[in-house]
Amino acid sequence: MKNCKQLPIKVILILTISLSILLSVGCGTVKHSINLQEDYAIKTETKIEVGEVTNGTGLTFDIDIEKLLAEALEESLREEKLLSTIPREPRLILKSKIAEYKPGNAFKRWLVPGWGSTVLIIECDLMDANELIGSVKARRSVVIGGGYTIGDWKDIFWEVSKDVAKDLRKKIDCPKCSE
Repeated sequence: MKNCKQLPIKVILILTISLSILLSVGCGTVKHSINLQEDYAIKTETKIEVGEVTNGTGLTFDIDIEKLLAEALEESLREEKLLSTIPREPRLILKSKIAEYKPGNAFKRWLVPGWGSTVLIIECDLMDANELIGSVKARRSVVIGGGYTIGDWKDIFWEVSKDVAKDLRKKIDCPKCSE
């Protein structure tokens, strides 16, 4: 009989727990930024109106991604108390384009990290009347995960929208602050 060494039970337990955590949570990238013209100062009482949302991916989907993003932006701006709801109040218009969207697949991510990634990239123009005064960009992805990441094809719109709203809130609260 050959002399076989067995892994200690603690090592097996740690490996099992680590693998379970890796397969049940989602990991990905998050990147967002806001850039305003240097000579433009946002007034602190300024509100934001969600303008046109377009699909710039060149692809069609089973879901209305433009509507999903518009609703998510409105809700996120409302949470930050930035949503324009009163006519004639000082406001900026946020025109958004979905530059990339991949709904992904949680089962594929569970099998092979990176395969079945969910990705959303949006590019927004910030307008004061008809004048472009800045841009907002946001990107999120989910590249690793298992059952916990089911539904990320939809949740990613809400997460990206929260990033945009928080960036706008910071810029309005502190126009001179760096990103």
